[in-house]
Amino acid sequence: MKVLLGRLYQCPPVERWRCFEGLIKECLHRLGHQVIEMDVNPRLPPDPAEADFRIYGHKTRRDVPQGNLFYKEMYMRWLFTMDDQGWGADHSRMRALPDLHAISASEAENFCRCKRAEFLATGRSKFDQPAVGAIPSSVKPFFFAPLQMPSDDVIKNHSPIAITQYIAELSQWADRRGRNIVFKLHPHEPPEIGEEVRKWVAASNHVFLLNENVHSLISAAHAVIVINSGVGFESLIHGKPVITLGSCDYQSATFRGSVSDLDAAWDFGNDFSGQQRLQGFRFIHYYYHQHSYVISEEAPTPAKPRLMEYLAEHVRN
Repeated sequence: MKVLLGRLYQCPPVERWRCFEGLIKECLHRLGHQVIEMDVNPRLPPDPAEADFRIYGHKTRRDVPQGNLFYKEMYMRWLFTMDDQGWGADHSRMRALPDLHAISASEAENFCRCKRAEFLATGRSKFDQPAVGAIPSSVKPFFFAPLQMPSDDVIKNHSPIAITQYIAELSQWADRRGRNIVFKLHPHEPPEIGEEVRKWVAASNHVFLLNENVHSLISAAHAVIVINSGVGFESLIHGKPVITLGSCDYQSATFRGSVSDLDAAWDFGNDFSGQQRLQGFRFIHYYYHQHSYVISEEAPTPAKPRLMEYLAEHVRN
């Protein structure tokens, strides 16, 4: 079979994607398929007419109805998923809580504890971060509210509110209830979003904008409230209460909140139990070891047997 591999176009994280795409290509060749490679830019050039099967990077079925499989690097570097519908909230296997009963609580907790220690030692996240540092005690306790880009697919397709509304609703609630909110800009945030946040910061003693390391902010937070940011996923690894306002593939391990009832979201942080924390750890363990394909430039092969099995099942003559 002739398989189109629609590779991610040239952009900053492309080296990691090329490693995963190389693994896809190797698996397809071993399964006896011919691979046709094509860089896919946002305008999506026409498919080669001779392709029998189509695999696309950073696309979903809503973007490319004729596509057959879709892959994307998710919330951590080198962490990829693949599906016949898409990624994130579009992923067919993550629209409900997966069965986590077989996952050892102690194993999941230890895995997340080690990851958290690594985060705080290195400060590393999917996007480059400032060095790890202390968060001023004057802002505690606080909701950590990381900001997303308005142009992100997850905002356009899976958010009930705009970024500016998210900022305004949280800021008004914080001022009204005397609770602290700490915003952090996305590394590629458009200037108008920064201006919007600074407007609310200037108007309230309970709204703050900090450009600290994301793991420092997560670790110090009362709870983390996101629309559907990848920071919410990282926060589950930290064992923090996470509130999600939009749809995402990790939402089943969070409190599904609304800007119309932020008091309930704050109370979720107050009442967060050890069992809820363990459920988040189990989810992370499942996502990392069974749902996604984790590779690295130095060791791209651990995910190979599972990826080979998946492609053998889905790419058929």
